[in-house]
Amino acid sequence: MSDAFDFSVSPFDRLTPEQRQRLAAALDLGVYARDGVILSRDEPADCLFVVRQGLVHERRGGEVVAVHGAHDSFDLQALFSDGQARSFVAAEDTLCDLVPRPILLELAHENAAFGAVIQQAFADRLSALANERSNRETAALTMARIRQAYLHPPVFVEAGASLRDAAAAMKRNQASSVLVRDGDPKKGGRIGILTGTDLRDLVVLEGQPVDSPVRLLARYELLALDRDDLLFNALILMTKHSVRRLVITEQGAVAGLLEQTDLLAVLSNHSQVVALKVDRAATPEDLGRASQDIVGLIRTLHGTGVKVSFIADLVTELNRKIFRRLFELLAPPDLLANACLIVMGSEGRGEQLLKTDQDNGLILRDGYDCPSLPQVTDAFTRHLVEFGYPPCPGRIMVSNPDWTRPLALYKDSLFHWIHRPDEAAQMNLAIFYDAAAVAGDAALLAEAKGYLLGRLQDNQMFFTAFARPALAFDTPSGLFGGLFERRRGEAVDIKKAGIFPIVHGVRALALEKHMAETNTTERIWALADQGVLDRGMAGELADAFTFLSTLRLKAGLDGSVSGTQTDNLVRMETLGKLDRDQFKDCLALVKKFKELLAYHFHLNH
Repeated sequence: MSDAFDFSVSPFDRLTPEQRQRLAAALDLGVYARDGVILSRDEPADCLFVVRQGLVHERRGGEVVAVHGAHDSFDLQALFSDGQARSFVAAEDTLCDLVPRPILLELAHENAAFGAVIQQAFADRLSALANERSNRETAALTMARIRQAYLHPPVFVEAGASLRDAAAAMKRNQASSVLVRDGDPKKGGRIGILTGTDLRDLVVLEGQPVDSPVRLLARYELLALDRDDLLFNALILMTKHSVRRLVITEQGAVAGLLEQTDLLAVLSNHSQVVALKVDRAATPEDLGRASQDIVGLIRTLHGTGVKVSFIADLVTELNRKIFRRLFELLAPPDLLANACLIVMGSEGRGEQLLKTDQDNGLILRDGYDCPSLPQVTDAFTRHLVEFGYPPCPGRIMVSNPDWTRPLALYKDSLFHWIHRPDEAAQMNLAIFYDAAAVAGDAALLAEAKGYLLGRLQDNQMFFTAFARPALAFDTPSGLFGGLFERRRGEAVDIKKAGIFPIVHGVRALALEKHMAETNTTERIWALADQGVLDRGMAGELADAFTFLSTLRLKAGLDGSVSGTQTDNLVRMETLGKLDRDQFKDCLALVKKFKELLAYHFHLNH
């Protein structure tokens, strides 16, 4: 069927007749049924796919990010690099012409016009992927509201007060301005402003007596915006009138003052700005300041409605940059060359948003010895605590020698965790299965993970024991309907009730299938690709995980100034009806998923 290949489509229209014949002879045909996986996530390809008929969905997690129809081709990134973070699934019965990599490279080498298009298409693809995130983030920051910035509490003085009184009020309240109340605004009175700069100019430069009343010296043409207005509107107004602060109102009343520095702090919370600060950090203290900027980025993106999965991707990348840079600042070069710094738990899965307990370790090359290792690992843990990452109660940190050890000892531990699985061993295995390399030689972690997956056997007893914790916590269902009003003040631990059962249940299913994915959503869709979960359940489970993670993030932001996740509790009375109904549906789905796990792993026996 290769003679039906359409050579009128770019870039194949640039081939000579002889080259077309060689390409046609090398072609194969791929036949894919609806919902069939054509190319899975992170899978390198050995051919270029050209759609002859049908439709292909390009997915990132469960989200369709592109659609490929007749004459479209994919995926150059998988063909010329180590894979891609997306999968390609047939949206309907599909036929694809498969162009083998060798003939593609051969023709690109001998035909400059053909090769130029291939090269440009690959460059455009990488550029588009790089710009996609930046564009989404910039769009979100553009939509940021004034209420997402810090407002300075208003400090009022009466119009009859003196300049000395105004200066004293500023000092007492650590304010850079005061608002002057001249009569009742509701009865025709007015409000003015007097700034520290005004005081300097009036008293020092112009010689005004310090007992002069502020009534005659304040400026009453206030520039004001509502708290729900856009931050960019505030920036434009400040720029246009050359002022450094605006009065912000809410429901007609003064809510506070927006200072230019606080406005710019929000708008500068772009991941690229934070990343640049990390790269340029010369001391751990520099990294600590960059780490604090991440909190503002999370608040801004969440406040503008950005999906929690996108925020998690950004935060994961920035956190790992910080961990990597801190390790580089502390470790001697030979340690960097002979060790692999790993993160585990939610950080390893790429799901950490606010700062949670540290879960990290260090894999050393067998035979390597570093005399200063204890000082390096202790300093690493100490600095992360200073940055706001709490120490792990179970001491799963590089400062614990049990988690800083040679590769051979890690393999010994993995053997023990698999073949003599007590409760602690199962927890350690689960944590390590989620590990991701952050700094040093990533091949050390790859070898350890390979050993782990290679030692797994079809041992029903092992997987039954490993999966059992997914059912350990109760998922409530009596908080709703008629019982809800009688349980006001009731709080649900969203991590135990919903998030952990999904994370660990999906992890158990993935481990059973020897999957390499670490992220929960990616594991869900990989399980769907293998038929372990049907696509309907996979979609509902991924949506529920996203919704529950969003609620957890909101609870954390509401209860934390530093950006540390101190609260997993969702208080029912704080939820609107829509969120409450969706929360109810999510917990019902978690119960259904637990039943699936109980049946699959024989947990009721």
